[in-house]
Amino acid sequence: MKKSLLFFVVVTLLSAFAQVFGQAPSAMPGGPPKVVLIIREEIKPGMMPAHNKHSASYAGIFRSLQTPNYRIALLPVAGNENEVIYLNPLESFAQLQGTTEATDKKMSSLSGNMKAESDRLDKEAPVLHAGMRDMLGVLRPELGYGGPVDISKMRFFSVTTVRVRPGHDAQYADYVQKIVTVARQKAKIDTLHTAAYQMISGTPAGTYMYFRPMRSLAELDENIGMKVRAAMGDDMRKDADKAVSDAIMSSETSTYWINPNMSYVPSPMAAGDPAFWNPKPEPIAVKPKPKPRPRKPATPPPPPTE
Repeated sequence: MKKSLLFFVVVTLLSAFAQVFGQAPSAMPGGPPKVVLIIREEIKPGMMPAHNKHSASYAGIFRSLQTPNYRIALLPVAGNENEVIYLNPLESFAQLQGTTEATDKKMSSLSGNMKAESDRLDKEAPVLHAGMRDMLGVLRPELGYGGPVDISKMRFFSVTTVRVRPGHDAQYADYVQKIVTVARQKAKIDTLHTAAYQMISGTPAGTYMYFRPMRSLAELDENIGMKVRAAMGDDMRKDADKAVSDAIMSSETSTYWINPNMSYVPSPMAAGDPAFWNPKPEPIAVKPKPKPRPRKPATPPPPPTE
């Protein structure tokens, strides 16, 4: 691949992935969370429908218990068709620990039908999952662009993963800030909102992830990458091509739709679009008790013989 073509692909990706969890001020002031837990699940081929029902059942238990482990569930539009991603917003790693402990405590207190349902889901999980990866990322606001958005109105996410060559993180950061951001401003890209996370655990070093929430897939029709490239002068293009060639090892993009049944979000966020975020929970199946069998009448004794 020529350097200029590789640059165009990367700029298109960096320009296309927007601010995650930039909820309405009442839900989460200050824009995207400082920390994000990303859970990738590999689902066994042919098991996606069963898995999605399984996941929605778990989300229903979380809602009933009011656990603090909020998540947005993403299903593939373009990418690995046997993959599910959960995005878990956090403000600190201390909150992650507290959230985990509080959730475990509430789950361990289950009883009755809900306990039976939880046990059933636990036994069912190995049949559905081929693998799972948990990743932790920290917000890199200087690599992002634009202000917060109301995530309650979004229906899709595009996600890109950029892997930087060892020892080139500083060069990569300069490239994004001094070239890409400047070109965006010059091109007057005012509809773009990007959030960047540097992954610090669960994936190879030098991994960055970008997110773009969208109201509809029609937003992908705007060719932001071409506009950004066109806004650069010749010298800036040469510097950009060199930075991409030197610093970036690979990039990968997938697009997802938000599944509200499998998601579990805070009440203020759900209030932004309650019809979407508050699906009716499926009733927990209760095994009916067997009806008592009627007793057979006792056999009368034979009549006395003379």
